[in-house]
Amino acid sequence: MAEQRLENPRALNKALASALRGTEVRRPGLSGFLNSRFDRFLNQLFASADLHLRDAATALAGRPGFVWLQTRPAPLEGLTVVEATQMTATLEPPDRPRSLAGEVAAVRSRDDIDDWFRVYSAVFGAFPRAHDEWRRIHVALGPAGENSLLLLIARVDRSPAATGAVFFHEGVAGLYCFTTLERMRGRGLASALVDASHRAALARGVDRAVLQATSSGQPVYARAGYEDELEIPLLLMR
Repeated sequence: MAEQRLENPRALNKALASALRGTEVRRPGLSGFLNSRFDRFLNQLFASADLHLRDAATALAGRPGFVWLQTRPAPLEGLTVVEATQMTATLEPPDRPRSLAGEVAAVRSRDDIDDWFRVYSAVFGAFPRAHDEWRRIHVALGPAGENSLLLLIARVDRSPAATGAVFFHEGVAGLYCFTTLERMRGRGLASALVDASHRAALARGVDRAVLQATSSGQPVYARAGYEDELEIPLLLMR
């Protein structure tokens, strides 16, 4: 299943901007939205031409964020570029729910979003003040709003342990925000969250999924049926 380069993240970035009244960035060879001062995931820019790293970093206006690059530029001291791999899958109903020492559920209540953010921020490094932003995102895009964004949380012995998110756009499920607390790793929680994401997509009649993985996450997604599609350089600003 070929998926247009970063189409789902672009759509999610725009939806987040609508929820958070973000600032649009439109420069020659670069576009996107800046939606937060506290969480780099909420600020994503997309290059359509080759950029100098300093220009890409400057476009974030001093905020943490991602800049998806066209090609890997020459290195620049103090700036971090990683390789992400866009992976895609055609979904099929699993034989049975995955067995694990925990429970996976959709985020619905205020307590749920608080638990979700506690894990996400601990692993991903978002500042505590992004908590309110995620509450607003869930209200606007979650089940009580547009219903385009599904947040998932895994708990072990009722304690929040891992997170995931699925954004639905034009018949494709985009998977994001998969984090697991270090002490909870090795229990199959990430795989269970991927499985729950697929079930939620299939329940909506969506059988195509896409994600952008780092090298550490690729094996988990490959076991879930994802195939490498293309590599994309990514500037990370913390």
